[in-house]
Amino acid sequence: MTRAAVVYEHGGPVEVVDVTLGALGPHDVRVLIAASGVCHSDVAAQSGALAFPTPIILGHEGAGTVAEVGAEVTEVVPGDRVALSAIISCGRCRPCVEGTPNLCEWGLPIIFSCRQPDGGLRATDRTGRDIYQFASLGTLAEEVIVPDIATVKIPDDVSFEAAALVGCGVLTGVGAVLNRARVEAGDTVAVIGCGGVGLNVVQAAAMVGAASIIAVDREDAKLRLARQLGATDAVDARSADVVAAVRHLTGGRGVDTAFECVGRGALVRQAWEAVTISGTVVAIGVAAGDDVVVLPAQELSTSEKTLMSCLYGSSRPRLDMARYLQLYRQGKLRLDELVTRRYPLDDVARAVADLHAARNARGVVVMG
Repeated sequence: MTRAAVVYEHGGPVEVVDVTLGALGPHDVRVLIAASGVCHSDVAAQSGALAFPTPIILGHEGAGTVAEVGAEVTEVVPGDRVALSAIISCGRCRPCVEGTPNLCEWGLPIIFSCRQPDGGLRATDRTGRDIYQFASLGTLAEEVIVPDIATVKIPDDVSFEAAALVGCGVLTGVGAVLNRARVEAGDTVAVIGCGGVGLNVVQAAAMVGAASIIAVDREDAKLRLARQLGATDAVDARSADVVAAVRHLTGGRGVDTAFECVGRGALVRQAWEAVTISGTVVAIGVAAGDDVVVLPAQELSTSEKTLMSCLYGSSRPRLDMARYLQLYRQGKLRLDELVTRRYPLDDVARAVADLHAARNARGVVVMG
């Protein structure tokens, strides 16, 4: 018996309940979770904006220690320290072979089903009801059973909190800059939304030498942190005309690349209006299922702007997670500063409420 943060129906509360984990399959790994970030996507799954099945254990940004492995697991052993990837891949389908395992034709349907790769579920509550796991993980729990291919070994000198953040927010934000937009030294960048993902966009743009990094948010604390992580300018979206402010800061041109990190169609349009005539908009935020992006059709023939989607930072999780943790160890990628508050598992509902209220860059639930 262990405990986990479960949502029983969309729009319902997050409840910490006792769950029982099933037997391990041959490619399963049981992990004792040490830390799990609370991400906007978890809130989207709770509300139903992400139409994941319920009841569901939330959490997809976790790290911990391997406790037990299935009979055919070869890459990790009990005692290994691991971070968990919210994307799994087969290595054989066309996207995988082409170097985009985040688009794996086998893995994406599995994680969106919130089942395990064999189609089964691994957790039940006290009533015997089967429980799904967010992205086949469900890291807001004391223990989880996950696919072996979701585990990535981490160095002994990396904290579980830092490793957990790399599993989603860091991988998504940094990857959007390096892998998807491929921002170059001297470019100008705007970041709309400076939460857990946007702040990593900011520091990745700073790492590659962007000449101007304009942070846009509605919270003073997030704008201050964005400046600490490399933003050259800050725009308060509560009081400023964001597009006018961005254009003013770039001499009327607009930025080369704008990242939308909130998940609202209206903000994607705002980003579109804030880029140059040949600029790029990268949409990262998870939007509600009924939201839409409306763009001026004429600009599709009178400009050469580009609108890009971006899934999980266009990352190669096993490779990129290791690389980003190495940058962290070298002091080039700052992860400890991203953690605003820590919560015990019993306070996970408060962590979710604080996320709703935009109080945190990232809240982290620390187990035990």
